[in-house]
Amino acid sequence: MSHVMPPTSMKKPRPRPNPAVWLGLIFSIGGALSYFMYFARFPELRDFPWINLPLVLLGFALSTIGFRRTIKHPLIYRGRISGAFGFVLSLIITVFFNAYIFYFSYQLPASPDAPQVMTPAPDFALTNQRGHPVRLRDYRGKKVVLVFYRGFW
Repeated sequence: MSHVMPPTSMKKPRPRPNPAVWLGLIFSIGGALSYFMYFARFPELRDFPWINLPLVLLGFALSTIGFRRTIKHPLIYRGRISGAFGFVLSLIITVFFNAYIFYFSYQLPASPDAPQVMTPAPDFALTNQRGHPVRLRDYRGKKVVLVFYRGFW
């Protein structure tokens, strides 16, 4: 005689949350935004985003893992619609971030009037701390170091 359980004791397992999708989206957004808001100020990190690119790619990988969980195991992990939304948003951020870093930033035109390296600098005049003009031509024949600083002293 087989033993059959009554229907009330056969509980369907409650789906677990799927944090990988949302952690991935947070890493993708955080990696992309922190590049433009902070890390692009530093030439070493602006030219190649050593910190931000791994963050964005890690975010995309986590979102992919989380989305695959919701598709393959819908009874275990919840969030098929929200998981798809998080995955697509992470994909869009990753594609646009990489397109900006590796394509659009290299499409900026070169300045035709910019002096080239090791060519004489064009003459200009600036005022010193006492308000007197100082001209570059006054230093012709002498060794001069020009320092261009973007920012505030």
